[in-house]
Amino acid sequence: MKKPAKQDTETSEPPRWLSPFFFAAGFAALAALVLVFLLHDAGRADLEQQPIADLTINLGGQPVREHCTTCHPGGSRPDPADLPSSRAPHPAIAPHRIDQLGCTACHLGEGMALDLEISHGLPGSGGRDILTGEDLQASCFRCHPPGPLPGGEEAWQGYQQFFAKACNTCHVFQPNAPGGYYGPDLIRIGTVFGLAAIQEAIREPRKAPVNSTMPRFPLSKKQVRQVSYFLKSLRGTPLYATPLQMQSGRIEFPQVDLVPTAPSLSAGERHLFRQQCLGCHKFGSYDGRIAPDLTFLGDQRSADDIRTFLLNPARLVPGSAMPGIPLEERTTGQLVTFLSEQAIGPVPAATGMHLYMQLCQRCHAAGGNGFGPIQPNLTRLPRAFADNAAFFHAVDDQRLITSLKNGIPGTSMPAYGRLLDTARLETLLDLIFAAFIGIERDEKIRQPPPPELSGILPGRAQIDAVYAENCQRCHGRFGSGKGTDYLEYLPRPRNLRNQPYFAALTDRRLVQSIHGGVPGTAMPAFRDHLEDRQIQGLVGKVRAFSGTEKP
Repeated sequence: MKKPAKQDTETSEPPRWLSPFFFAAGFAALAALVLVFLLHDAGRADLEQQPIADLTINLGGQPVREHCTTCHPGGSRPDPADLPSSRAPHPAIAPHRIDQLGCTACHLGEGMALDLEISHGLPGSGGRDILTGEDLQASCFRCHPPGPLPGGEEAWQGYQQFFAKACNTCHVFQPNAPGGYYGPDLIRIGTVFGLAAIQEAIREPRKAPVNSTMPRFPLSKKQVRQVSYFLKSLRGTPLYATPLQMQSGRIEFPQVDLVPTAPSLSAGERHLFRQQCLGCHKFGSYDGRIAPDLTFLGDQRSADDIRTFLLNPARLVPGSAMPGIPLEERTTGQLVTFLSEQAIGPVPAATGMHLYMQLCQRCHAAGGNGFGPIQPNLTRLPRAFADNAAFFHAVDDQRLITSLKNGIPGTSMPAYGRLLDTARLETLLDLIFAAFIGIERDEKIRQPPPPELSGILPGRAQIDAVYAENCQRCHGRFGSGKGTDYLEYLPRPRNLRNQPYFAALTDRRLVQSIHGGVPGTAMPAFRDHLEDRQIQGLVGKVRAFSGTEKP
């Protein structure tokens, strides 16, 4: 019997062709490296024949170096299809000269960069992005004082729009200038942001940050672009400033005459234009489309209230987006006199709908849903009439008439008792019920009666615990109306620190709101969740927040 063959357990030898293959591959890689080196050396030789252009220019007394004319000799524009040979000449820019002005003075970019992408602007917010075409106007006022300038017409229009819309009331845009207490500093905005970022901030101010109080101005795309040209020119110290101006910090910008040439304007109307009131407000046929109508203000607010509001708007309407305006006493007096004595009725409206469209739709909207043209700029969403029958089922008619006559303190709702007689108030209310609410005025649903007030209250610690558990997520820890969940609701939770509003409410009204809730809002009824004495304790908590405790 044959024995089985012995198995070969040793590793077999590699194929004979593998070693020559690796040798050939290594030789090819070495040859490729040599070729790259030779080509790179040839490129260096070409570069030595055409050296990098190194231009130094004088901008405002400061030497600025740039390499731009390496790729753009004489300021020419290279053709991407044939970079070395096909070039478009730079447009005439007389009296400027490229050899004196350079490229980055107007076009920006990173003049000393050797990388194509970086030389046209570092990645980021676009502060040094290349400017071309009409956008070059954004550089004009870096070297020239703002004013009518050939080739810079759009930038000059933007400068005037900046003042017409009262932007300087909230923003500071020149060194050592007064004002600018409410908005970001714009002194160097042109060195930080590109045109696209500036334009987006103007068009959508509440996109970033979401809690911005800046209103969305009704500007066309062209007007937004014009304003961005002016803002892009702001670089801190303008290049036209003299050493003495820079040292003293006194760099003057030209004044803009905001008063129209219409001969029919009264002295008071001229004051409204001159003090930039109509950049936001409406008066007569002039409308800034941002803030309430001042046409009949003298019949809606007292002279003292008008004066207070001019100096400190948040004192009358807590949370108001309007800034306090530092005015001379004489100017304040003239405005108060004009608004209280001449901004009065009668209202030229024949029907209830005419009254509504002239007096109400600006806030409550033409469709009655509360989203009127100026609603985003008010402290609270105006009361919705449409699809809000639940609220008006629960509110007695006399309260509605009182709100129309006397207004609602602490809010933008003015008084109409002097402007409209009782018959016209009734006509207006009839129209609101018929056109928007959709129920009869006397169609009420009886609400559960609130508990009677008593002197027996829980301790402070217990009330604080009840508030934290049931109220804080909406109204906030300190009653500001900005709790953790406040953005989930429209209307927003009430600001419990609004002293004028709560000073006008009785304790019984507050008990009723907590006990039965507020229909048409996110405020629920707590009658089934809290004891009567706890509800009364929360009334005291609201009084403490608003500073309206009774002695």
